[in-house]
Amino acid sequence: MKKFESDVLVVGTGGAGLRAAIEADEWGASVVVVSKAPAGMNNATVVAGGGFRAAIEGLTPEEHMEDTIRVGNGLNDRRLVEVFAQEGGERVLELRRFGVEMRVHRGGISVGEIPGLMGQGLTKPMVEYLRGKGVGIVENVILTRLLISEGAVMGAAGYDAHNDHPVVFSAGAVVLATGGAGALYRRTDCPLRTTGDGYSLAYHAGAALRDMEFVQFFPVALAEPGHPPFLMGGVITEEGRIVNRLGEDVPEKHRVKERPFVLKSRGLLSVAIMREVLAGNGVDGAVLLDATEVFKKYGGEERLLTGQQAYLRDRLMAMERPLRIAPICHFCMGGVVADVDGYTGVPGLFAAGEVVGGVHGANRHGGNALTDITVFGARAGASAAEHAKKSPRGFSESLAKPELDRYHAIRTGKAGETPSLMGVMSALRELMWEKAGIVRNGDALKGALAGIAELRGKAPKLSASSGREMLFALEVPMALDAAEMIARAALERTESRGAHFREDHPEEDDGWLKTVVLRKAPDRTMSLSTRPL
Repeated sequence: MKKFESDVLVVGTGGAGLRAAIEADEWGASVVVVSKAPAGMNNATVVAGGGFRAAIEGLTPEEHMEDTIRVGNGLNDRRLVEVFAQEGGERVLELRRFGVEMRVHRGGISVGEIPGLMGQGLTKPMVEYLRGKGVGIVENVILTRLLISEGAVMGAAGYDAHNDHPVVFSAGAVVLATGGAGALYRRTDCPLRTTGDGYSLAYHAGAALRDMEFVQFFPVALAEPGHPPFLMGGVITEEGRIVNRLGEDVPEKHRVKERPFVLKSRGLLSVAIMREVLAGNGVDGAVLLDATEVFKKYGGEERLLTGQQAYLRDRLMAMERPLRIAPICHFCMGGVVADVDGYTGVPGLFAAGEVVGGVHGANRHGGNALTDITVFGARAGASAAEHAKKSPRGFSESLAKPELDRYHAIRTGKAGETPSLMGVMSALRELMWEKAGIVRNGDALKGALAGIAELRGKAPKLSASSGREMLFALEVPMALDAAEMIARAALERTESRGAHFREDHPEEDDGWLKTVVLRKAPDRTMSLSTRPL
């Protein structure tokens, strides 16, 4: 077993975690950052499109706030949105100080140069900045339990999948910046390590979670067999036609009007496409994007094409035929309940980024995610550092013993199943896509919960013969927690709003202008309640 001590432990090396670590260090705290993957890699920030929406170059904070709440269908935490909109412009421009190169334009900035990995333009320089400051970064470690003494979080227990041994962290404060749970779905553009760890960690530590039913699907992603599921937007989707196999215009048929589609109508267009597929009007589980005229117009001029568009033209003959497209799981709006400083209500526990609910409400405006992680990453880091100054460090290692014993049982288990993404996790991803995905109904959601319960029965039987297999085995229970939260909250909300569509309750209901809150009950069951805005 290895042990690390610090004032602040930051969990995650996406944008929120890196920004929190920088801020905590600047406040004079000793900081350790832990990542399930190599630092700055295999997280949602890395694969983001690199665009930040913020009050810059003519977009006012008031306009930004109004847009955010409108797209969020009014379920946003207005306190969070006000801070987000007021501080966003200054915070994103401040990233230059940490080595981030950016392009500034009206309403925000953009970073990165590598298609599909634009977010590296954010994470890579920030990791280098932290290393230059001497901040400790622990890689390839999955955290499975926050350690609590007298009601306060004092550290965490985890497993080093690369070196195959347990790790214990002692800290005066912990910042969760673990991202979302997009990898719970069969079709996703999120890295496969984004399985909802942070939701589970916070839940078992006693924090509340909100809005877990709201899972955003990006509506237009390539669905051609054997090709990457590129996200598509811009001129291709705005000037092209999205049609079903009958040639009907899908947005027009379903009255999806607000453009750009991929920024302002993600939920409505995703639902429209899947309703066509479920009605039998699709093509191999997809609909068609006819951009032939767009490619004829622009395709001959290389300077007008992105690398992705050239791929579509040259490899998929997009100048000559329509392309199959379908929605893809992209982002989770729900998460831990936290205040404007990232405090979760559990002493010593702070959170920032996609793991937190409330900023985006029922749906997220394009470009808001990277601004969110920047604003609230900084705030959570500062708050955690301040808390740690007043909190004793160190705890009895007996707090970690139950988790260490569990690791030993999994690692030395003789009978059982070898965990893999082709096993329990792949079954969960299929279950969530089919029964708790874009188009939902009560019976399907009950089926999802029954399926999750069945998979829970398999989880204790998992054994591992290597560190890599330990990673999969330890992910499974936390992924099941996150999946259950999504399905239970979706079953509770008997209306359609934002990214949540119930075909048995297809209309928005003003009586549901409230949040669904989840927490762990004293009897260890998952408790639901509703809270007025």
